[in-house]
Amino acid sequence: MELCEIKGIGAKRVQSLNESGIYTPSDLLLRFPDKYIYKDTKIDRNVREGQEISFVGTVVSEASRRFIRRGLTVVSCCLENNGIKIKCSWFNQPYAARNLKLGDRVYACGKVKKFGSSLQLTNPTFMTPQDGDGDIVPVYRTTIPSRAFASAVRTALDNVRVNSFIPNNLGDKYGIMPLGEALKTVHCPSDVQALKRARRSVAVENMSYVVTSYRLLKDDARDFSYRAKSECIDDYVNSLSYPLTPDQKNAVDAIISSMKSDKLMNMLVQGEVGCGKTAVAMCAMYFAARSGYQSAIMTPTEVLARQHYDTMVKVLEPLGIKTQLLCASMNKVQRETALFNIRYGAASCIVGTQSLIGDDIEYDDLRLVIVDEQQRFGVNQRAKLESKGKKTDMIVMTATPIPRTLALSLYGELQQTEIRTMPSNRPVIHTATVPPQKIDGMYKYIKERAALDERTYIICPRIEGADDDITGVEEIYGKLKKSPLADITGCVHGKMKDAERNEIMAAFKRGKIKVLVSTTVVEVGIDVPEATTVVIYDAERFGLSQLHQIRGRVGRGTKESYCFLISENGTPESDARLKQFCGMTDGFSVSELDFKLRGAGDFVGLRQHGNGSLEIDEDIIERSRALSDAVIADGSSCAAIIRSLKAPEFIRSVTMN
Repeated sequence: MELCEIKGIGAKRVQSLNESGIYTPSDLLLRFPDKYIYKDTKIDRNVREGQEISFVGTVVSEASRRFIRRGLTVVSCCLENNGIKIKCSWFNQPYAARNLKLGDRVYACGKVKKFGSSLQLTNPTFMTPQDGDGDIVPVYRTTIPSRAFASAVRTALDNVRVNSFIPNNLGDKYGIMPLGEALKTVHCPSDVQALKRARRSVAVENMSYVVTSYRLLKDDARDFSYRAKSECIDDYVNSLSYPLTPDQKNAVDAIISSMKSDKLMNMLVQGEVGCGKTAVAMCAMYFAARSGYQSAIMTPTEVLARQHYDTMVKVLEPLGIKTQLLCASMNKVQRETALFNIRYGAASCIVGTQSLIGDDIEYDDLRLVIVDEQQRFGVNQRAKLESKGKKTDMIVMTATPIPRTLALSLYGELQQTEIRTMPSNRPVIHTATVPPQKIDGMYKYIKERAALDERTYIICPRIEGADDDITGVEEIYGKLKKSPLADITGCVHGKMKDAERNEIMAAFKRGKIKVLVSTTVVEVGIDVPEATTVVIYDAERFGLSQLHQIRGRVGRGTKESYCFLISENGTPESDARLKQFCGMTDGFSVSELDFKLRGAGDFVGLRQHGNGSLEIDEDIIERSRALSDAVIADGSSCAAIIRSLKAPEFIRSVTMN
């Protein structure tokens, strides 16, 4: 069964779903609802400003449309719940509430704004009740209407066979619902308690798969040795234009020592944004090359791969080490040349995106693989890169430090090294929230910085604005193109073709573009020393670790830098969280606070497509670890499959009939 075979999912909707990472009916099931409407919810006047509410309301005033000014209209109507009236307003959405009539009952979701004793929702999500709705109605904030998505999910539920990772006896022992039952309950819940249990069951099974995979994918026996002498590392270090920090030196020592041991290396390198993990990785690649072996480093984006490649050409090729780039945007001749160099050993150090694990990629003698920003890749992608070599050493790197509790659970079998010290010439990054009345002043400051050839990132959570006050890249870019910054402003996002995105990023790096409006596509690894300012819209929607990662795009030169947070729709809790963040500069401390406040989903790749997510807390981590121990001890076929590197990732464990 394909997506296009599902009723209501035509070609345009298939394309839209694909763009959000949903390609199969199986993917539909792993895109959890963003929220639920509980039919018995009763609104009271004690609801807090900024609180998200969902309820069933009765239309008590007909929808009306009025013009505010040129280019701005508002549609308004009034709903009533529990005797309390809630005014709903939609801006520039003339179709909103079009079919609402007096006396109609509707589902509504949104954030509360209080004006005295009156309540208002701006751009709320609303749906018309349908036959067959239960007492709990799922709401999906996706690229197609929620009702259409929910209908597609129900079709998928009726036409799949779910292959659970957990043997039945262990599922019963650890209180895990059968995966098929849990997924059905998540999407079509009958009561609150069953819903909570189902979500936790899926989270435990998902995470136990990750833990088990990391524990079983590596065969510890080494059948080769690195012939280079340790002293050759001095040649690499002396070629750098800067001295290594103490933590970088310790990381290099740990890696080279592990590479020379009689066991295969499985190393996790954690480091602050901008701490110099790439220099450490290149050192390991240089050592492998001097020993006659190939190494490969896989990055999540082509922009980052090209950045690494440029650095490797400057540092490694003068030392006699041939490097090679491989990425999707290469033309036919470039790709064929790259494949030849990789297959026949003309290149020792290879860098690229997921192109490195393509079925047509053959390596001459791959012995060292490095995964940069490892949390962006699934277990299976990492395993596939490893399998390209006969037996390989592995380094996984992340600039999003992992909380200690989580690191010990997920990576207990991995060696770990941390890079906490920063290069001595790195400037201070000042972080502050910007209230609405000071946004114009902020843009005046950005214009002044641009006149000094400094660069600014402006980060938005979405490409397009939505029905819930979320700021979109196109909205901000459109405004700036009508401002004094018009001629020096560019825009990038994930829907662009790689070539177009790379061209704009190159213009930003050269200085032709001084202000870059973007989604978090620039979050990872982009190095522009002239960037001194980053603005983050709707900052309350990001985890603290992600904010820290975005903040790391600036302060990579020598000038003092600034991170401005804009949060016009926050709650008292999110405002307090951002205030804490403004006073924190250490990524390891940020990660611990983020784990405490938001759970672990962002750290281990357990957030599902879009915003639907799995909650991960310490109890789930402990249960997942215990379940992993039991699966391995049980000797189940699952463990054997993972060992053979043929197991799909957890999200592929759902197969169609």
